[in-house]
Amino acid sequence: MMGITTPSGLAALVAALFPFAWLRASAGHGVIAAPPPPPPRPRACAQRIFAGSAVPLGLPRGARISLLGPGRITGGDYVSPARLEAPADALVVVTEGRKAGAQSLRVLPAPHVRSTIASVDADCGVTLFDRATLRPLGTFVSSVAPADAAYVPGGLLWNGSTAGTGTRYAAGAGLRPVPLGAAASTLLYARGSRTLIQADRDLDGTPGGTVTLARADGARGRVSVGETPEGLAALGDGRVLITAANGDRVVEIDVRSGRVLRSLAVGERPFGIAVDPGRERAFVALNSIAAMRPSHAGGVAEIDLRAWRVLRVRHDADLALGIALDRARGHLFVTEELGRVLVLDENLRQIHAPLHPCSLPWLPSIDSATHRLFVPCPRKNRVAVYDLTSLRETARLKTAPYPLHVVLP
Repeated sequence: MMGITTPSGLAALVAALFPFAWLRASAGHGVIAAPPPPPPRPRACAQRIFAGSAVPLGLPRGARISLLGPGRITGGDYVSPARLEAPADALVVVTEGRKAGAQSLRVLPAPHVRSTIASVDADCGVTLFDRATLRPLGTFVSSVAPADAAYVPGGLLWNGSTAGTGTRYAAGAGLRPVPLGAAASTLLYARGSRTLIQADRDLDGTPGGTVTLARADGARGRVSVGETPEGLAALGDGRVLITAANGDRVVEIDVRSGRVLRSLAVGERPFGIAVDPGRERAFVALNSIAAMRPSHAGGVAEIDLRAWRVLRVRHDADLALGIALDRARGHLFVTEELGRVLVLDENLRQIHAPLHPCSLPWLPSIDSATHRLFVPCPRKNRVAVYDLTSLRETARLKTAPYPLHVVLP
């Protein structure tokens, strides 16, 4: 075992252990016996991982684990070194009786995040891509499913969906935990107020949900905003809009004072939200369902922020989920759970045939600097990339399992 250092050496080991004797022994009797169960195999969700990753291996009880290369085995996880100076290879070998299986991992030094974008992959971690070329760089794998991520000064932060803590990465400083609220959902960093906002959904069965505020000076706070907060959008002056999905409302808070400023009923199950501060408009995806089907009450609502009222609603979206605004062109992109992306103007009129990236497009995002629209496809483990000028699909990014959101600096 100690002499095996490459995947080809591992193949020789497996071939020696499993020479397919069951097939040869059965062939002489004219009967092909059922093959034996496959050997145990570590199920790493990503093969190119960054230093500091903790990779759940999904092994059966009683399996024995050996490691060749850097890092350590902790419980059922492979934990890579906290820091690396150069790429390295790790080989996780698993034995169960006389059966053996293995997984090769490429462990990479964590990069500077300034020129990256990040895919939040709910069943694995956070995958980074080069912002200009879209070249995949690697994945920060976590043993706790990430809910969302946000670029913060000098680094990247992501939250665990159940852990009550987040993880912050900064080049040179590595990974460190950040206390946040439990039952986490979306994240937003409001640059003007230097505050991280996390939608906490509903905590401990108490009525209504909260958002956690984490300010740059270390102050922490929590604001009650209504049932199941989901969407977050900053207005740029310390105010943030929040959708309360099961409260059918949009709530505006002041993150500096931690106070609710006002609340507006907008329709059933408001989910994603986007804002145009210059025009004082907000746009909300209404995810209304009835008997587990899209409801005619669903669609897209436009809010006049100055008058604080619903200006108009478009009702032809099937389970509208996410919404993104291309401010330069005045285009809205609304993802539906049933497979379309609506293309509307800021008066909610259709201006282009719907896009069809996959069967379940999730939260869209826009990079105005590179003129790209990103649409995650969770069931396909990929992100569809569209050119904002032509609205043609130009790339497909392969991600770790179940991407939900692409976040940008």
